[in-house]
Amino acid sequence: MPKAEVNDVEIYYETRGEGSPLTLINGWGGSMDSWSPRMLETLATQHLVITMDNRGTGRSSKPDTPYTMDTMAADTASLLDSIGVENSHVMGFSMGGMVAQAVAINHPEKASSLVLCGTSPGGVHRVNADVHVQMELALIAYPLPEMTERDRTVKLLYLLYPRNYVDANLEALIRDETYMDHPTPDYALNRQSQAIAGFDSYDQLPSLRMPVLVMTGEDDALVPPGNSETLAAKIQGAVLVKILGAGHGFLKQRTDEAVPKILGFLKRVDEG
Repeated sequence: MPKAEVNDVEIYYETRGEGSPLTLINGWGGSMDSWSPRMLETLATQHLVITMDNRGTGRSSKPDTPYTMDTMAADTASLLDSIGVENSHVMGFSMGGMVAQAVAINHPEKASSLVLCGTSPGGVHRVNADVHVQMELALIAYPLPEMTERDRTVKLLYLLYPRNYVDANLEALIRDETYMDHPTPDYALNRQSQAIAGFDSYDQLPSLRMPVLVMTGEDDALVPPGNSETLAAKIQGAVLVKILGAGHGFLKQRTDEAVPKILGFLKRVDEG
């Protein structure tokens, strides 16, 4: 299995397709297995798609030590160096969008463009989810003794997608969002939560000079769209796209709408 020794961990990665490199960084607790297969297949028709498991997830190392976005950004930049990729489009989802911002801030030479999906600048300028959503997320991170993995997955689904979408597709979504082969341990979820809480890019966003696409689901309850509006307003020349009727998981819920917008943006960047 392809692993790169970077910093103090081993990072598992895979590549597919041909073209300009596109590195995908997933969100809280998510491994590369949780990306939409259809999305990966479509992106790989035009790009060398690099997927990776963040530290603490999937087949990467899972140290029980402090995590920060700067650390995970360094993991990403070092991985690209180790596999001979000089620079790459960098696409991050949710927490992964924070990592992508940190890559662009700390390692700007590695990011030819950014695609920031359902993410936030963090800090005091973060637009928080409502209290009910925060309580549900806390129960996923710190489950009650009687809660099963299915219970946790169902709670997560109702945060990722609009209720009517989950109600209509519940069993299929449970199968799609359950990853028991390489689970993320609870301590690693907590370490990633601490990294999210400590992140604040707001004051550094105006310094970014690479092209940036900011995307959000119009009905995102987990990371409200106001966060994407803030990012787009602070980053010079950023393009903001809202997917109507979609939740936090719009990359899966509305793959056929979201991916062409991403590919169109990347093509414009590659063509200069």
